[in-house]
Amino acid sequence: MTGYGVGKIKRRDQECLVEIKTLNNKYCDIMIKNSMQSLEIEQKIEKLIKEKIFRGKVNILIKVESYASEKEKVILNENLFNSYCEALKILKEKYKFKDEINIDSIIKFKDIFQVVKKEEETGKMWPLIEEAVNKALDSLLEMREREGKILINDIKKRIKKITKLMDKIEKYSKLSLLEYKGNFLNKLKELTNGLNVDEGRIELEAAIFAGKSDITEEIIRTKSHLIQFNDLLNSMESAGRKMDFLIQEINREINTIGSKNNNLKITSLVILVKSELEKIREQARNIE
Repeated sequence: MTGYGVGKIKRRDQECLVEIKTLNNKYCDIMIKNSMQSLEIEQKIEKLIKEKIFRGKVNILIKVESYASEKEKVILNENLFNSYCEALKILKEKYKFKDEINIDSIIKFKDIFQVVKKEEETGKMWPLIEEAVNKALDSLLEMREREGKILINDIKKRIKKITKLMDKIEKYSKLSLLEYKGNFLNKLKELTNGLNVDEGRIELEAAIFAGKSDITEEIIRTKSHLIQFNDLLNSMESAGRKMDFLIQEINREINTIGSKNNNLKITSLVILVKSELEKIREQARNIE
């Protein structure tokens, strides 16, 4: 589910800004940009996020400013430094540059240096960061909750529509056997030119047709899944993945109904059900 939240906490000599953005995703995928370059801080932030967000692509930006004197160190990325040197040598030889490769040539590549605050300093800042993250999370969840209510209302309307369509399918399925028997008898009369026909054989043919085209079980299971779907929509638990499962099951039953029945009215109703189901599938991807 999409959403955005921001949290900003300021103290005497420190300030922390946290921005959290979420996009639709089947799983919980967290990406953290942390200005402090601390793995310990990132692990703590990830734990806070996973306690409240279960689905979605989560992008988090952490900016920490400290106005007090800080202990910092500069780290040289030697592998990257060596790569730049080799690349410059190749360029010099290939294009016959006269200028020498020196420190002035390399210092322009600022990404070979990294300024990192010492771990004891980052540890002291965690309470400030934690408060800002929680504030951003509260803002994000409030926005996602508003969007979620709109999505749930839309899905409820579509579930209600599918339920009505299933009632019509059930009604027409009961008429199919009678129609088949009547059509079969009329065809026989045409072919036999009014001769007497074994009624028992007609009944047998009708029974065989009924066995092959009976969709009672599929209708019952579909209606059961729809009831479970409504229960999920009315519950307070995380329901996104359960909805995915129920949508798959309903779709399976609808496909079976479509393949077992040759009634044109039922076929048209099946198409309408699948259309509504696909719209629900798209919306359910946004549900936590």
